[in-house]
Amino acid sequence: MLLIKKLRSSINKSIPSIGTWMQIPSSEIAEILSASLTYEWIVVDMEHGSFSRSQLPSIVRSITLNSVIPFVRLQSREIFSVKEVVDCGFLGYIVPMIETLKQLEDVSNAINYPPFGERGVGFSRSNQYGINFQNAIQEKIRPFLVAMIETYTAVENLEEILSYEYLDAILIGPYDLSASLGICGDFQSEIFISALNKIKNKCKKYNVPFGMHLVEPSKLKLKNLIDEGSTFIAYSMDSVMLTYFTPDL
Repeated sequence: MLLIKKLRSSINKSIPSIGTWMQIPSSEIAEILSASLTYEWIVVDMEHGSFSRSQLPSIVRSITLNSVIPFVRLQSREIFSVKEVVDCGFLGYIVPMIETLKQLEDVSNAINYPPFGERGVGFSRSNQYGINFQNAIQEKIRPFLVAMIETYTAVENLEEILSYEYLDAILIGPYDLSASLGICGDFQSEIFISALNKIKNKCKKYNVPFGMHLVEPSKLKLKNLIDEGSTFIAYSMDSVMLTYFTPDL
């Protein structure tokens, strides 16, 4: 949890935090990404990845080998998605398709022990099967909570979402957001750019860190995002990296 305190401290000082994304269920890939010392956090994608519940503990261990923070993108914003993974040892939660404050509050309650939430208490991998149970309960450090903004409705309700006291950051999902706006994949559209600027301006107003999932592994586009004020950025993903650098024959 000290890693979470460090992340909160640095990102609230507007120091950019860069992570990456996993879709392939491989502890070896998790270890390689972690050992690169490039990323502050690595996201296990339960929404579009192909992970089974039994694979998660080994993948989390591989991520944490080099003091990198294990994040999970939940399968959905529903509580059953939290219950499936909450005991695996993840320290950060990215919630897809958040559209209302109530949805975010429900997820937050499910990932936090009392007094911050209503998470069930028991021995599990997240507290080393009881060995560090007392520390886990007494630390009272909340997991890092990120809301994904991916729909027109979310943009319209953004101010109430940003008002939530336990929200740590906003992550823009560009593909789903553009699809919701009727311009799927057209990131140069004035409609998309307008929605993007609206999100950024409201995040700045409420002093909530924001960023985007940059799917293309482009260092130039990463620099541009940072220059534009993004401080929480997911840089590409394992499946894209495997194909992006293949030679043209």
